[in-house]
Amino acid sequence: MKKRVLLYMLAAAAIAAAALFIFVLRPGKPAGPGLQGRWGKEGVDKPNVIIVTMDTTRADHLACYGYPGVKTPTLDALAGRGVLFEQCAAASPLTLPSHATIMTGMYPTYHGVRINGNTAVSERQTTLAEVFSGQGYDTGAFIAAFVLDGRWGLNQGFGHYDDSFDLKKYKQLDLGAVQKPGNEILDEALAWLEKEKDRPFFAWVHLYDPHTPYAPPEPFLSEYGGRGRGHAGLYDGEIAFMDSQIGRLTGWLAARGLDRKTVVVLVGDHGEGLGSHGEGAHGYFIYDYAVHVPFIVVTPFREMQGVRVAVQSRTADVFPTVLELADIPLPGKVHGRSQVPAMLDPKGAQQASAYSESMAPNLQFGWSPLHALRTPGYKFIDAPHPELYDLVQDPGEEKDVQNRLPDRALSMKRELDGLMAETSVGAPTPQAADLDKETVERLAALGYVGAPVRAKTAAAKGQATLADPKDKLTVFMAVTSAGEKVMQEKYPEAAELLEKALSEEPGIPQALLLLANCHMEMGNLAGAKTRLDQLIKEDPENVQALILLTNVLMKEGKPQDVIALGKRTLAMDERNNQACALIGEAYIKLKDHEKALPYLEKAVAIQPKLTQSRLTLAACLVGMKRYSEAEPMFKEILRESAKFPFANFDLGVMYDEEGRLEEARASYAEEIALYPKSHIARFNLGKLLYKLGDREGYMEQMRKVMEIVPGQPEGYLFVARGLLAESAPLDEVQTMVEKGLSLARASEFKALGWFLMADVYNRQHEPEKMKDALQKASSYQSKDQ
Repeated sequence: MKKRVLLYMLAAAAIAAAALFIFVLRPGKPAGPGLQGRWGKEGVDKPNVIIVTMDTTRADHLACYGYPGVKTPTLDALAGRGVLFEQCAAASPLTLPSHATIMTGMYPTYHGVRINGNTAVSERQTTLAEVFSGQGYDTGAFIAAFVLDGRWGLNQGFGHYDDSFDLKKYKQLDLGAVQKPGNEILDEALAWLEKEKDRPFFAWVHLYDPHTPYAPPEPFLSEYGGRGRGHAGLYDGEIAFMDSQIGRLTGWLAARGLDRKTVVVLVGDHGEGLGSHGEGAHGYFIYDYAVHVPFIVVTPFREMQGVRVAVQSRTADVFPTVLELADIPLPGKVHGRSQVPAMLDPKGAQQASAYSESMAPNLQFGWSPLHALRTPGYKFIDAPHPELYDLVQDPGEEKDVQNRLPDRALSMKRELDGLMAETSVGAPTPQAADLDKETVERLAALGYVGAPVRAKTAAAKGQATLADPKDKLTVFMAVTSAGEKVMQEKYPEAAELLEKALSEEPGIPQALLLLANCHMEMGNLAGAKTRLDQLIKEDPENVQALILLTNVLMKEGKPQDVIALGKRTLAMDERNNQACALIGEAYIKLKDHEKALPYLEKAVAIQPKLTQSRLTLAACLVGMKRYSEAEPMFKEILRESAKFPFANFDLGVMYDEEGRLEEARASYAEEIALYPKSHIARFNLGKLLYKLGDREGYMEQMRKVMEIVPGQPEGYLFVARGLLAESAPLDEVQTMVEKGLSLARASEFKALGWFLMADVYNRQHEPEKMKDALQKASSYQSKDQ
């Protein structure tokens, strides 16, 4: 009997190993017999590779996939002289997780990037750029939206990563709203390619135009804008414009003869709802409008021209396919598989299944996640109310057939469970994005955080099962609409929508975060605290809520409360990097650097690559006058991130304290050059210039401070001090001091204001008023001490 049990166990293990082999490729030399030595015969040592990711592009809205509603001559021509994959599925309906899969060949179950903005690609992942860079290629990326900013980890391996966005012009930092049009991206890409054309290159061109808002330029606006199909016409116009920009790229290659030595891959990251299943945009459901994407590969090889592949493919296949086409070994196992055999023999291609997921309903709303398994014939969606669709008979996924085909549904459910289990084995710990403090705060206000967020479970919520996203679509749409109102700075309207959504579904994390932000923007700090307290009570590890509540408490001047909240978080999660950092910052506010130090050191130990944590630690060391330890940290940060906010400023503070005044002036000036509206850098520079005897420079900087932050006292008070030194009219000085005093909240500024007022009264020969002003100044000075 024991022997029989053992045999069963061995058989099960063999089956599991076979299942794993389906999903995971082993490292090794991948080139198939049909490609070995081909580039050498063509006289090419190292072929160039260009990947064009077409954001928000549905396969069924391209002419080469049978859609008559848009003209895409470039993509049609590329499909005609390349290989078109008819059944490619994206891993996620969101930009960052989907691109993470494209660039690593791994599913989100492994790379850990499940939604936009909350987790970065770990340094333990291997990107395509790292592989090509290791093979001697020049590598460049040209990014059209902030959601793919390099701080979320996809810049690994790129020698040039063009993700320059002017974030200062956006009050609310929505990841999807910060974008560049395709013509600007192609300008940047072609300029780089022109310099690199004589060396092997790997380039990634990201085009974001089909994403909302749909606003194609002329002549596409006139051609597609009046088609009477709601937003679909404008969406098609954006695709037509994107096609024209891809034409610039392929035209550049052809004009230089580089098309004969270049592999071009075009792939969508996800699609767009356009009202299907009630979804206007994307990121919620995983029906085919969201995950069936175009995938076209163009090579100079004749046998790979005009080919259509009907078997299931996946965006995870891009990684191994590109490497095999470039004759480069796989660096390790991946979840995708090379499609080169299918490109050479489409009829004999091996069938496979594709995985897709939507985690936003879970991570941002507390409902059930959605997981899907897709083949060319069927799609199974696992949810509290599971679904099965016959994609051949019902491509719009309108008729659930699981009751008619229960065995197929059960079989696909088992395969899906096995795939998710196997592809998560050995997954590295999710990594926080390398964001500065201001960016983190602005993102947190809209529900992002730049740090890993744990999945919600029914047990944690005290429920038998989580809600099915299908049953919550109207609530989701209301919260989404409120987010759009926040972006438009229509806070009362947004708050009304959010209150209504919360009355229907209490405790939605995303709704509570947005509502707290609305209250903060409307000046209602008490209302913001109430909503954040509610969220933290339900989810004590909600980092977004902790960050927003910290901002509220800091604004209220309550660093002790920040410390208490942070310690409460650490009691539940002792390795919470954000809590350690917040406690450290609060102690610095209290000027207790000794107590701040261990928390900041722990924050750096937990996430050693986070620049903000290292910068705060260095600033703490300056506060402790441990300059010799702080200086190399500042220098290292500036070598790695020359434009990191406050790095030059904090270095200037250190130089200032050490009496290295010229070096301090240079550091402050550099901070101002990078961030002209940094009033604190201008304030410190102004004070330094005063020490150096440059009264004109001092007044220029203090007037700038007054202009940048008219609601703060320091500009007025220090301009008044300069006016006194210039013997300006006393009534002008007095007006300036009175304005500064009316704005002053901190005792140090009240003390300065009354000292200045005493000087004015002295010059006006009013001894009693002078005496009274001095007494007030002394009282505030003692409070500050």
